[in-house]
Amino acid sequence: MNRQPPRCPVCGSSATLPFESEEDSAADGSFVEIMLSAFIFFLALFLVFLLFLLSRASLPVALILILAAFLFWRRKREKRRRAKAKGQAHTFVCLDCSSNFNA
Repeated sequence: MNRQPPRCPVCGSSATLPFESEEDSAADGSFVEIMLSAFIFFLALFLVFLLFLLSRASLPVALILILAAFLFWRRKREKRRRAKAKGQAHTFVCLDCSSNFNA
């Protein structure tokens, strides 16, 4: 999987690198975001537990909710896979002439 970097269309140099901006990179979540996510997750589990305790119809409702959440997660994951497989054009920067181009 050692692909050669594309040549610069301006100067023809092969000294090119993928362009990385801070906006494009996946930022690590802050501590507060992680804690809120964990809190919301455990709150949802607690609410499902209360639903089981308070209702006879809780099992079918809980199963439908779990199935809906699973299908939503699966669709989101498939969209990411398709975007990667599509081979979107990446921006490169030439180290010799400092020009940006898509390849």
